[in-house]
Amino acid sequence: MVITIDGPVASGKSTIARLLAQELGFYYLYTGLLYRGLAAILVTHYGYNETQLKHPRKEDLDALLTGNRFEYRYEDGEPQIYFEGKAITGLLKTREVDNWSSISSADPAVRHAVLERQVSIGKLYNVVADGRDTGSVVFPDAVCKIFLTASLEVRAARWQRDQERLGKLFSLDESMQIVAERDERDRTRSHSPLVQAVDAYVVDNTTLSREETVSIIKAHVLKALS
Repeated sequence: MVITIDGPVASGKSTIARLLAQELGFYYLYTGLLYRGLAAILVTHYGYNETQLKHPRKEDLDALLTGNRFEYRYEDGEPQIYFEGKAITGLLKTREVDNWSSISSADPAVRHAVLERQVSIGKLYNVVADGRDTGSVVFPDAVCKIFLTASLEVRAARWQRDQERLGKLFSLDESMQIVAERDERDRTRSHSPLVQAVDAYVVDNTTLSREETVSIIKAHVLKALS
């Protein structure tokens, strides 16, 4: 059984999906972490620059995604990325990795490779998956689809706070520009763009707390499952 939560950057989908998975006893699939991990490894271990990230070499993707060199695990309530047996999750929440991921994830070969990994996870567990195309592309037959959104200013403020916790300081205006640019890239990419699935339930959490958002979504999920 799969539940999907899609939405734009800083809409809160990863936090809400993780909390919902915990409440339902489901496996949490943080799809954005897969893309972040893949992009970071291409840069740090394969020497890619931003231009090369636009179209990664097939042989590099095959080498990374064949076998267990690159792993996604959901352990003790937390999503983790492992590369060659070492957890690298802590290195992936930076603006640089966010930008690398945005570039490489627009490539059809990258999305196809990661899609296969996601689908395989969805066959093994009851899953709450979040991302930008989980309901429209990855799990089109999901039993319940959510599209989570919020105003640009609120999402930019959330992104700003996340960066501040990492020691990176941005003004709200700078944050709004960065988030808006990311939105534009995600919506206009030719392959698997950010879209609202036609059968998705829309939740705008601009004025909602995390607890209120989870409560609304959980009630909708339980209603859909009944």
